[in-house]
This record gives sequence, C-alpha cells and structure tokens, in this order.
Amino acid sequence: MTRHLEPGWDLHRAGSAERFVLPAGEVVDAEVVCHHPFGLGLHLAEYDAYAHVDIPEVGGTLVRGPADFPAVGSAVRARSFGPSGEGRPLTMSLRGLPSSLTSSSDAR
Repeated sequence: MTRHLEPGWDLHRAGSAERFVLPAGEVVDAEVVCHHPFGLGLHLAEYDAYAHVDIPEVGGTLVRGPADFPAVGSAVRARSFGPSGEGRPLTMSLRGLPSSLTSSSDAR
C-alpha cells in the first residue's frame, strides 16, 4: 500500500503510519516520500512501512534543510537505529551510504 500517494498524507501526523521496528544497523532500500524542516520521510517498500531521517543523519556537514535533501521520489539506502520511542516512527540514517540510487525522473 502506498499511503504516501494519498492527498494530505503526512508521515508525522498521528495515525499516518503503523509502528515498525527493524534491528539496529540493518540497511534497506527506501524511497524519499516527504521533506520537512526537521528531516525527511522514507517508504520502505519491502516492508510497506515508513521511517524518519533527522537532518544530522541525512549526511554531510552541508545539509541544513530540505533544499539539501535527496529529491522526493529518490531511491536511497538507509540504516536503522533500531526501535524508536512509543508513538514515534522508525528512525534511520543515510550517512555513510550511497545518497541516491535513482530518482523518480531517472526511472521514466
């Protein structure tokens, strides 16, 4: 299910995504689905789950906000930090991994 394609969907609104846990250190393929001043959202297609990446974990010292993020629709690799606090989405990192495998425009 690709809930992120529904109008008005927001990963960070309560009830938008079910709690999901991956073991710490696990690396998965993901799609960037949203940008926010505090980070970005990912869809993990293999698990039909969603995760969040805080700005410091997007990678590089020059990342300050959405203008520096991989584009929405980009395929990325992300590493899990393991379980998040109750009511919080899974948190992940892009640091030290390829920043973009393909973008949605490349796939056409």
